[in-house]
This record gives sequence, structure tokens and C-alpha cells, in this order.
Amino acid sequence: MTVVIAVLHAEDVALEFVSVLRRHADRDIRVVVGQSASWVTLPAGLSPGERLELLAPLVEPGGNTAPLPVPEEVAGRLGGSPAEVWTHSPADHRIRRARFGWTVSRAVPGLTVTYSVGDNPFLQTVPGEAVALTGAEADIKIDFINRHAGELLRSRVADRLVTTDRVPVVERFFAADATQANRLYALISSLGDDAAVADDPWEFGRSAYEAARLDATAAWVARWCAPDDGPIVEVGACEGELTRRLAGNGYTLQATEPNAGFRARLAERLGAGPGSGPGTAGRAGVRGGADHGAAERAGVRGGVDPGAAGPVGAGVVTAERSGPGVEVSPDSLEDLAAHRSRPAAAYLLIEMLYYDQDLALLDALPTDRILIALETGQLNDRVWPWLRRQSTWRVAERLELAPPTLESVCDGLAYLRKRGSRGLVLTRSGEAG
Repeated sequence: MTVVIAVLHAEDVALEFVSVLRRHADRDIRVVVGQSASWVTLPAGLSPGERLELLAPLVEPGGNTAPLPVPEEVAGRLGGSPAEVWTHSPADHRIRRARFGWTVSRAVPGLTVTYSVGDNPFLQTVPGEAVALTGAEADIKIDFINRHAGELLRSRVADRLVTTDRVPVVERFFAADATQANRLYALISSLGDDAAVADDPWEFGRSAYEAARLDATAAWVARWCAPDDGPIVEVGACEGELTRRLAGNGYTLQATEPNAGFRARLAERLGAGPGSGPGTAGRAGVRGGADHGAAERAGVRGGVDPGAAGPVGAGVVTAERSGPGVEVSPDSLEDLAAHRSRPAAAYLLIEMLYYDQDLALLDALPTDRILIALETGQLNDRVWPWLRRQSTWRVAERLELAPPTLESVCDGLAYLRKRGSRGLVLTRSGEAG
């Protein structure tokens, strides 16, 4: 049966899979190149250097925005039911490689896939195997890149740039089933629509750390708002772990979530079908408090439909009652500020200001009290400078809700640093705290 290496770019075989060429020196290897929608066979019996030379014509320093193949297209290029498939990690920090690896994982039901650990400074994947290259094999990598992909050594495209750490002398691999691949990809996609491909990707319902953070957040809300003070709006409620806690304490809630996948689960878990509205534009929230660059991403909770379903009609978004005291809607922060149709005792912006939203939107929210929770870096870089420039809000309280920690995710397949959560209570200037 066929051995397949499926990569986004032809040079990725040299960068991450030279040890696989050695492992299968006596077998033909089919290389599927996603970027160029092509494949080539590397015959058995050739040296690793000779095999790599067959890939040189497929190296393309450009083409970074070409459409990625869908699972059905990848399945057609795998050559039947391969014995082994090697590809990119669904948690690679380079998001197009991550998506390609995730696509490969879904190409054939029951497919056995081995993933290269790849590149992710924010998520450490525990390798099932680490293979040290010989000096000669390292030289083969270096020679191939210098002769055939030298332009990538100075690429202005971050995902294509070849840096020293992206030319490993120890190649690391791990195996994962389709469910784990989904969860890894959701972690890396926290700032995008695909964050909802996995159920509870940030493990809010399974993590003791997240449970403690959410419990502390609910207790903090209770100190500032009593259930009979009036409704509370929770912006970017995700799948409803905080919502459930507050509803259980007797609060009347308007839980908003633009991402359709998260919103469906939110409504289901609160006791009704998903709310349906004319749609929403804008962004609402990254959740959590994990390190994330493009993905730090990797433990930040969230991801929304940016411009999910078109404009909101006449300032009205259809909401659906989802159990006692809770209404679910697809409103984004931008919608809520624009339409001012949800006056509330407080607005909760819990771990959701990671999208570079215009903080001036907060002035238009129909409330005199806002509770913000974010990691320290975001507060220092964005929120505090904004607070110093404006005069509408004053800081009534600041506190730590959860300290930073290292935590395993995905059943121990990986771990990451969660950056903690700090809370700010804002009240309108002139209002009692």
C-alpha cells in the first residue's frame, strides 16, 4: 500500500519530513502538494537528496493566497487507501498549513494520519516520536532550501519565511484521531470562524483551571450586580459556561454570540434550539486567556463569524428565549452599540476584546456599568491607554480572577500557557460605583 506525504508546499518535505524519506527508502512515496494541486512519486531506491530533487520543479515562493483543497479533492490525490499518511499538524502556527493538515485528517474516514509537530511557539505538542537527522541529512535540507527555495529565506510572508527553527535537525511527529485533530485545529483557529469546528475546544467544561476562573468571574459579577438589578448582557457568550452559572444564580440574561456554531450549542445547553436572526456583522470574542499569536489562538476561547450573515435589519436582531431568564441572540458588540436596543444593569465583556474592536463602542452601550476581563498584556496594551484618553468611564475596581498557568489540553496531547484573567469594573463618570 502507498505511503503518502501530504504537504502544503513542496519545500515542506525538505523542512519537516526528511526522516520519512529515510524510513521508507525501499518504498515508493507519493507526495501530494496542496498549494499546486499536484502530486509526484518519489521512487524507492533513490537517496533522500535525489528524491528531493524531484520536488524542486514544484517549489513556488509565491501563490500564498491560492484556495486550499477541500477533503474530497485531497482524497482523490491520495491514491486509494494509503498505508500511511504524513502531514502538517492541525495546530501549526502557520494557519494555512494547519488547515491543510486538518483537511487531510478528514479526507478519508478512518484514515491513519501522522502529523509533524511543525511550528507553534504557543502550543507544545507532545511528540510520539522524535527522529534525529544525521549531519548528512541536515546538509541535504540546507542544500535543497538554498538552491531551490532561497527566496523564502527573505520572504515577507510570515508563514512562508524559512527561519533556522523551521529547519529542524530533530523531526518530531505525533498521531491523533479525527476528534483530536478537530480540537487542535479549533485551538489554532481561535480568531477565526473555524474555532467552532470542535465542541468545547477550550475545555471550559472539563478544565479545573477554567472552572475556577469561571466561578471567580461569576462571584465577581454577583458582587457588582444583584439578580433583581435588571437584565445583564453577556457579549460573546460562546457555549455558555458562564451563562449557565449566572442563570443558575437567578440572573436575567441576554447572551449574545455571533458565531453560529457556538450559538447553536449555547442555546441547546440552555434548553432551547438556537436563536435565528437576520444575521450580524462584526466580531465578538476570543475567549480564554491563552498565549496566542495567530493562535494563541491556542487557548484563547472564541472565534466568530466576521460579517457572518449580512446586515442587521432595521436595528432589530431576532432572539430566542432559551430557558428561564436567558435570551440568546447573534448580536455582536458593534450591533449592540449601534442599535442600543438592550439596556442592562451591566454589560459583561469577558475574555472577548481580542479582535482590536474600537473601544469607543463602549460609550454607546446602554448601561452605566461594564465588567471587562482580559489577560494582562491586552489590558496594558489596549485598554489602559484608551482609558487614559477618555473621560466617559472611570475604573471602579481591578482584580485578578485567575493567575497564569501551564495546562495540558486535548487529553494530554499538548500543553500551553494560559495567561490568566484580570477584571476591570467600569462605571460611567458621575455614576455611583
